[in-house]
Amino acid sequence: MGQSGKRALALSGGGFTGYLFEIGALTALDDLFGDGFLVNDFDLYVGVSAGAAAASLVANRVSPEDILKTNLSGQRPYYFEHRDIFTPALGEGIKTVWRVARQLIPLLQLYVRHYGEMTLIDLLDKAQDALPGGIYTLEPFARYLETTFKANGLSNRFTGLTKELYIPAIDLETGESVLFGDEGWREVPISRAVAASSAAPIYFCPVRIQDRDYIDAGIGRLTFFDIAVSKHVEFMILINPMFRAPHRQLMHGEGADGRRAARLRDKGFLSIGEQASRINFEARFSQALTLFQQSHPDTELLMITPSHHDALLFERSFLSYHDRVLLLRAGYWAVANAVRDRFDDLLAQFARHGIPLSRARFEDRMQPRMAQLDQVAAASGRPQHQTTVVPAVPRPPGLGWRKADQREGSL
Repeated sequence: MGQSGKRALALSGGGFTGYLFEIGALTALDDLFGDGFLVNDFDLYVGVSAGAAAASLVANRVSPEDILKTNLSGQRPYYFEHRDIFTPALGEGIKTVWRVARQLIPLLQLYVRHYGEMTLIDLLDKAQDALPGGIYTLEPFARYLETTFKANGLSNRFTGLTKELYIPAIDLETGESVLFGDEGWREVPISRAVAASSAAPIYFCPVRIQDRDYIDAGIGRLTFFDIAVSKHVEFMILINPMFRAPHRQLMHGEGADGRRAARLRDKGFLSIGEQASRINFEARFSQALTLFQQSHPDTELLMITPSHHDALLFERSFLSYHDRVLLLRAGYWAVANAVRDRFDDLLAQFARHGIPLSRARFEDRMQPRMAQLDQVAAASGRPQHQTTVVPAVPRPPGLGWRKADQREGSL
């Protein structure tokens, strides 16, 4: 590793499904590393949206295996229940009742005068000041994280960490990105920074920090590459669960469970919106990655994404405990597939940055790990996920192991 170069681990968004995929992948990386090197030994961590929760834990030296085990057993402290994240924004509802009451008479008068011309959209446009800021609030999640950090001896302060941790979010009013953990933003509690970075609009209310409102960092500028440059990163592993499901391939066939695959439009507007956000993210990510590679060819970037054949992440039953197990398994296999297909390339790449790999250790750990995951899935009555080993591909979507130095012939 160069004198000033850092080794970074970056975790992208993707909702709660993405968080579980990342934990599975991080556990696999820990099983792959040799000579005592751990996921907790990187110099710098970046967490965006759902990835911020995972990044805050590993930066606090919580092992991915411990997080995985709590999700398998359904026990605290790193097992997030539905109530921890999806708490209805009752306070917003109270505000909304007052706003509606205040605006109801003027709206009715307006409608009576123009009822032949006004549509539902027109009414919503006029009444939008009375609508809530989101369906759910992340305030309970921020409090739960704060309590968890304190109870387990973890730091809720960026300055209390031995490693660098950066969590971006977007100022709702100005549209500008802020980087919690950076100079001038280190006094913000990590728990609130995680909540702010995860506040996806419509679903969650903005998170208030120091008299400003913040929303999900995943909808703005992709900060991974900016951070890699400004923080002198030499090698970055990016786990990116934001994979667009190949529904076009499944549309006229059957899914893994033998049932005919449904069209996305039949899944409702929320699924359509989620697919649209993934299409948008993929386009922005590909463009930003290309520019980054052209501008900084000496910085290596290795990316882990779900397999083409794994459509599990896009089912809308992601709150099911049964699906949690399969998502953890999918993340683990994303790494396992790459080890099978390109271990020699990975061995050389990691060695350039002082990170040892052990294939023998990985294979010894992989078998009992997968057996445990299959056992829990079977005990819960969920069909076991069919693993497909696919070759690593040099472009998204799918499993992509990227080398930023184009002079060596890869992307």
